[in-house]
Amino acid sequence: MKFTIRHRTHYGYAAIASQSYNQICLLPRSTRTQTCLQTGLEVQPKPEHVERKVDQFGNEVATFNLSVEHRECDIIITSLIETADTLEPLPLSAPQQQNLTTLSSLHHNDALMAKDCLLGSPSIAIDHSVDSIINELPANDLPVLEYANLLTSHIFTTFTYESGFSSLVTPLTDIVAARRGVCQDFAHLAIAVMRRQGIPARYVSGYLETLPPPGQEKLQGSDASHAWFAVYSASDGWYDFDPTNNKRPDAQYITTAWGRDYADVVPVKGVVFGGGSHTLTVEVDVTRIDAPATLEPVVPQ
Repeated sequence: MKFTIRHRTHYGYAAIASQSYNQICLLPRSTRTQTCLQTGLEVQPKPEHVERKVDQFGNEVATFNLSVEHRECDIIITSLIETADTLEPLPLSAPQQQNLTTLSSLHHNDALMAKDCLLGSPSIAIDHSVDSIINELPANDLPVLEYANLLTSHIFTTFTYESGFSSLVTPLTDIVAARRGVCQDFAHLAIAVMRRQGIPARYVSGYLETLPPPGQEKLQGSDASHAWFAVYSASDGWYDFDPTNNKRPDAQYITTAWGRDYADVVPVKGVVFGGGSHTLTVEVDVTRIDAPATLEPVVPQ
């Protein structure tokens, strides 16, 4: 499938901001299942220079400095993405201990990230906070991808999606205790469980095409960012899972970036001098523009 993605972030300041420095992690990447055909970035007020570079996880990020006085900042990313229509079947992966043994002998980029994704990260501690969830799952040394599938279904069936329940700093202990949260929470929860079990897992950010009810038009700006997780099979590579919707991401999913957790892929972050309080508005449009098409595989960056 082919999609256009328009992501608008608008900051409005109560007072004049004299300067701001910003980093954007919203430029979709090419992966094994999608090709980024085009990406454009527009910023108002227009900065003198925008630097685009690749971070340690292979994500393309952009940085810019606004050195003129401003009361608002508008950031618009427009992308053209093509996704593979066929969902790759899950291979028969190795059990946890065998997976770790194989991983220890690998040294390519994917394996190095997988080793990093066995450890705690800024938003995900490796502790007892998720042991109650682990105890609800089979205790056998299951194949790692099969275990990820079981965990995905378990989170979907035993947790409730509730918009506004959590914030960016809500700890996993609160999510587990309340059995509710949003996509970011469910991705972090799944990653914490997998790492606690010695299985490499990473955070994936992106978009999911949403369709209006039959007979109704889709509202402009009504789409939103989405998050899920991926697990590393040492013999097969990374595979994605979405516990919010109890499915494996398919042609309707668009990947923006990945990292150890949300802190590695914050959409927009920076520093503002002056400005006082601010308002934030985010608008996302994911629009399908052609019939399904099967792509040739693209080697992850």
